[in-house]
Amino acid sequence: MAEIQNRNQLKFYLMADRMMNRGHFRESFLTWFKKHFLPDYIMLYLESMRKTSYYSHQKGLLNRLLGCFWKMKYYRIGIKLGFDIGCDVLGYGCVIGHAGTIVIGESNKIGSYAVLHTSTCIANSGTIIGDGMYLAAGAIITKKVSLGNNIQIGANSLVNKSIESNDVMIGGMPSEIKKNTLAWYQTNGDEYKRRYDEVEKLKIKMCV
Repeated sequence: MAEIQNRNQLKFYLMADRMMNRGHFRESFLTWFKKHFLPDYIMLYLESMRKTSYYSHQKGLLNRLLGCFWKMKYYRIGIKLGFDIGCDVLGYGCVIGHAGTIVIGESNKIGSYAVLHTSTCIANSGTIIGDGMYLAAGAIITKKVSLGNNIQIGANSLVNKSIESNDVMIGGMPSEIKKNTLAWYQTNGDEYKRRYDEVEKLKIKMCV
């Protein structure tokens, strides 16, 4: 579930995003100090996205005002980075490596541990994708499809049909299954596997 309903879930999503992108749950004092001069816009975007999602599901005047504040920040940072992503689309632990055009319509639902590269687009068509999606640069999903868990979508691919198999790499125009593979965090080195394991331990600890 991508919608953030309570503060415990919000805290978990923020910590999971930070771990998967920066390798730690909480920033050090030095990092906190440096970001006042060199803002980490990708993490600020993810934070504003999660808080926009949270406050949009709360009631009360104060929550509405806070929701407006975070939605405005979310929109402005998105313009700066070239991102247009629905606030309730992505599960926890989303990884965004670089600034650049990323468009994902708000009616889509994507599971946890998604990796988003630049020059990508998922049309606003109600697409459902499982956990562990890897969306390589230039990949496009043009219509409503359903994709399984641990799907890796190759660079410059066009996806226009459902592929519900798990643990596969797809590619081409139109895309088709190229080979079986492991989840991206298992193939991208020990560091990302460590980050994944830390998030899963935190999930159990926080009872999310």
